[in-house]
Amino acid sequence: MISPQAIKTKPLSPTTVCIAAQVLKKTTAHNFSKAANSYSQHANVQKQAANDLFKLISANPNKLCVDLGAGPLVNTQALRTLFGQVVAIDLSFNMLKSSNLNTPKLCADMDNLPLQANSIDVLFSNFALQWSANLEALMHSLYQALKPGGQAYISTVVAGSLNEIKTAFAVLDSHNHINQFASHNNINQSVEKAGFKINASKKIIYTDQHSSALAAIKSIKAIGATTQNHVTSRRGLLTKSALQKVFDAYPIINNKAHVSYHVVLLSLEKAQ
Repeated sequence: MISPQAIKTKPLSPTTVCIAAQVLKKTTAHNFSKAANSYSQHANVQKQAANDLFKLISANPNKLCVDLGAGPLVNTQALRTLFGQVVAIDLSFNMLKSSNLNTPKLCADMDNLPLQANSIDVLFSNFALQWSANLEALMHSLYQALKPGGQAYISTVVAGSLNEIKTAFAVLDSHNHINQFASHNNINQSVEKAGFKINASKKIIYTDQHSSALAAIKSIKAIGATTQNHVTSRRGLLTKSALQKVFDAYPIINNKAHVSYHVVLLSLEKAQ
């Protein structure tokens, strides 16, 4: 069973309690909630990254694991075969309730985690940490939540991702139309500042292919990843003619519209 000390307020239960309050966080939660039913169908790259992340894990049936940014609990189910108990945490209430998996669920903001210090054995997070408002502070929080000797297995999107979409929208204006992501070097710096020992840190480029530019751009919406995390993004809807310019400018390779993600896979350890 989960120790009551693992949560600041009360023991975890399958009941989810939403604590996110910030406007940007609400927007992000809303977008992911809208994508709850379509996420698993379109999250091809996320699945590839998760498979590679699982290769780094050492199983232990006596350990408590937190799946941070659990989404529809696809990885949570796999983690339950590796660890004694798994707690699923996500910002989106709809994502969590879309799964019937019988495991503790908590709807919470990763930047305000309700986890006591030294309370969990393992942290798993796939394709989620790029949504943090302050990665350095988050890494400190995760370090504190892990027990001495605890492990963290993380994949996060970094700079260079979605470059095809950036290229296509550049024909319209100089505004940003995609999220800004930290560099691989910045990720490593944040991890080390938090106190983690880096057992592995490697960047992999995953590519998703679509039949058209429209399908490629829609794939971002289908997984809920449309919230932009910077102030220079373009606001408002595009006209049909503007959209057509974007489609015409989209890079096509072998009759396919690619969407590439630069992803860092991390295997981290807290000092004993």
